[in-house]
Amino acid sequence: MNKPMTTEDLFNKVCHILKEKGRLPDILEYESATGNPVPVTTYEYELGSKLAYGGNEGIYLDFWIEYSAAREKPVQKLGVFKTLYESSDAMRTMAGLLADFIIEESAYVNANLDDFTWEGVDIHAFDRDGKQCGLGCTCRTMEDALNKKDGLLGKFPKVVVRDNATRKEKIFQQEPDSSENTQKKFCITVTEILRKEIILKSDSPEQAVSIVEQAYADGRIVLDADDLVCDPETGETRRIEKAGCYTDEQVQCMEASDFVEQP
Repeated sequence: MNKPMTTEDLFNKVCHILKEKGRLPDILEYESATGNPVPVTTYEYELGSKLAYGGNEGIYLDFWIEYSAAREKPVQKLGVFKTLYESSDAMRTMAGLLADFIIEESAYVNANLDDFTWEGVDIHAFDRDGKQCGLGCTCRTMEDALNKKDGLLGKFPKVVVRDNATRKEKIFQQEPDSSENTQKKFCITVTEILRKEIILKSDSPEQAVSIVEQAYADGRIVLDADDLVCDPETGETRRIEKAGCYTDEQVQCMEASDFVEQP
């Protein structure tokens, strides 16, 4: 998409989806998109609605999008549905249309978030395999984005900065001769097990467990270094090994620990 969808486009799109799924009620007199369309430049809005009997006839179902109060025009109309019927069943049918519209509008926007991202500047980091990491963010200005980029570039080999209004991207990469850039990250786990044996009198094992749990919660039982348990395989009180709970891609996107001296 090379330009933002308008409020008219969004209403008509959701109506098209509802029609394809057979969710537009037969009792409708018409559905009409706003006559004053404006661009929808962000997905950060609330969908507003009003279902009510008309002043003279029928039932009306209005939809609009509502931005934060900081905007000059925080409310923008999407469109309206109307039926000439006024029975209780007609009201329930229109209420069903209200629910269907909300469901399909939300699903469509969430499936196409980039089509509703035309404000600010996006930053995305990429690992050595060229895969995008889940550490992106949006800044208000290009200056803020470029400052944020410098920090990410110290951790990732590639950072892309995109002006959402123009869709133009700037690609930044680490210097290829940096030893830090060529090193691969590994996740190493350090495991220690603490155990303290508590001897007490009680009416049952369950009661004994409950008493100890309460004592632990109250801080009357504290485990320290003297309570370390040796590993039966190594005889050591700690086990240091490569973590098996993350994929290599996930590890490459993690920030390196700063308390370990790097080679």
